[in-house]
Amino acid sequence: MKSAKLILALVTLCNYGVQAQAQENPIHSKLTNTHTILLGAFQQDVDAKFYADADNQNIPTTKVDLGDLGMDENDMTWLAEYRYRLSDKWLVSLAGYKFDTSGSINTNKTFNYDGVEFEVGADIDSELSAGTLIFDAMYRVYGSDRAQVFVGGGVHFTDIEIEIKGKLNIGELEGSGKRAGDALLAPLPNFRAQGMYAFSPKWSISGTAGWLSMNIDEYDGSFTYLSTRLSYQFTDRFGAGLGYQLLDIDFSVDRNKGEAGMDIQFNGPSAFLTYSF
Repeated sequence: MKSAKLILALVTLCNYGVQAQAQENPIHSKLTNTHTILLGAFQQDVDAKFYADADNQNIPTTKVDLGDLGMDENDMTWLAEYRYRLSDKWLVSLAGYKFDTSGSINTNKTFNYDGVEFEVGADIDSELSAGTLIFDAMYRVYGSDRAQVFVGGGVHFTDIEIEIKGKLNIGELEGSGKRAGDALLAPLPNFRAQGMYAFSPKWSISGTAGWLSMNIDEYDGSFTYLSTRLSYQFTDRFGAGLGYQLLDIDFSVDRNKGEAGMDIQFNGPSAFLTYSF
């Protein structure tokens, strides 16, 4: 019995020793680099719907999408990330993303009244801006010579704005403009998990999943994102890669004059460069 316990203890000790040695000799430089900087761009396809109603007006609420306002439903936008490894177990990261689009439409209708022809038109200009700055502290829950998995959380600043301006034209007369909009800018909590697997000293794949709260004051909603990346290291310091990401922003705001809300999905490929040291 004692011999069996001794053998089991030796086997367990050896197993821990093998794991420790594997973690001390990773095959990919990104598994040990202290600093990593990533710069890149997204090619985003955007599906966005938003609405706002007024309690004091008996007008049905209508959901409007980007196409209704003449906005481009796909666009190129930037991303930037920085990661600092505090120790073998802990790292912190800072990431920023930004999307902007705008558009304008003109509607015209001609009618005849008492032998006089009138042309009625409306010019509508719209802008949508969505930006996020994320700070995370993450703890390694798994590590080997080829892979690492981290979980953690932090805070993020989300800035989302929508503005619609309209102007009415009747013949040679120009009506006054109307403006409507909503915005959210606040520091809020987030949770994130990310992992990486190295196929070789040159090739690796990584994935990230995150959830960001948008619940504060009169606002209620969330920001969810998923991404995967395939990377190639030219040297221990320089690398490049391709990825794909999905983002979903869904929130509403209870205003004194009524409720407004947005439901925005971003998805598309990305390309990036990395520098590690």
